[in-house]
Amino acid sequence: MALPMALTAVAGPAAGALSGKFSMFQNMSPLMANALKQSALGFGTGVLSGSKRPWKSAMAAGLTSIPFSYMSAANAANTFNEQYAGAPGWEKYAKTPGSPARMENIQAAGMPPMQRYIPKVDPVEGFRKMAEGPGSVSPKVSAWDVLTGGKANYPEGVSIPDQLKRETSYFDGALRRPNPDPSQSDYLFESIEPGWKEPLPDASIFSKTTPLQEIYDPKSGTYLTTGGESKADWLPTIASQGAAVYAGMPTPEEEWEATKKKRIKELAFMYGVPEEMIEGEFDNPWNTGAFMNSGGIASLDMDDGGGVSGPGTGTSDSIDAKLSDGEFVMTAKAVENLGGGDRYEGARKMYSMMNMLDPESETMKEVV
Repeated sequence: MALPMALTAVAGPAAGALSGKFSMFQNMSPLMANALKQSALGFGTGVLSGSKRPWKSAMAAGLTSIPFSYMSAANAANTFNEQYAGAPGWEKYAKTPGSPARMENIQAAGMPPMQRYIPKVDPVEGFRKMAEGPGSVSPKVSAWDVLTGGKANYPEGVSIPDQLKRETSYFDGALRRPNPDPSQSDYLFESIEPGWKEPLPDASIFSKTTPLQEIYDPKSGTYLTTGGESKADWLPTIASQGAAVYAGMPTPEEEWEATKKKRIKELAFMYGVPEEMIEGEFDNPWNTGAFMNSGGIASLDMDDGGGVSGPGTGTSDSIDAKLSDGEFVMTAKAVENLGGGDRYEGARKMYSMMNMLDPESETMKEVV
């Protein structure tokens, strides 16, 4: 059991890492993708553990992965909502109206008419949160949305409303942030970043991503980003494959059949006979009659009326026989000598003596 568990524990994260290269998993909901991957591993676990029903191991592994998929989706949804859910949208508005450049006619008393140039006046713009309504705030996603890949509610991603973006010329990079040093007097400006569709997070149970954190470094005057690393998540794979091993274990009936087959092999080897001749633990493999141990020594062999045929010599005791308390067994030579060299005649005379001493005993005719 330890070998398949160790192999699947290593194979689980590897399967999760490689799954992105296969298109069949890219367009599949995380719930189904996790179940199929664990089922495939469960089938292999069943084969490695010697199960006669690896398909049952595969089914158990796939079903066991469902709770872990839900927990992964719930954690991913919470992280997503902490970052995006409820984020208000912002819009520009004119605080004061502007006016275009124009010429204005003026005339002073006693003076001829004149024209005066009035320059353009730009409107004073400000930023305010959008009025409450559809699209004014980012929606909150559920674990089910993540599990299904958002196909029902967010097929193209979650719509994030327009955001207010503050930038300074102090920090220059791919992403500009407010100046963290209040002693600096760099120019601060604001703009609106158009809304976008944020893809839903993944709910893979083979690996997990550490949360991103931004820490300001006063020495360099920049933000340092930590986290975002993908690490193997061992627990779901080990639990799913443990269920696969348990589901693939043989039933008590199968264990008993295997025990009997093993014992038959041992008895056949001990007696030096084919396995087909062994019918039970106490069978005499050299007996071919239907009256095994029905009464007296003669019942051991129907062909010669009591003579035992089998491996060994006349005194080696190589053949098993079931006897009753107080019964006495003659050697083969004694039987033969009593019959004048004929084993059958010797057995007949012994039966006659036994019937005389014990009238209730079986006769040779009843046995043979």
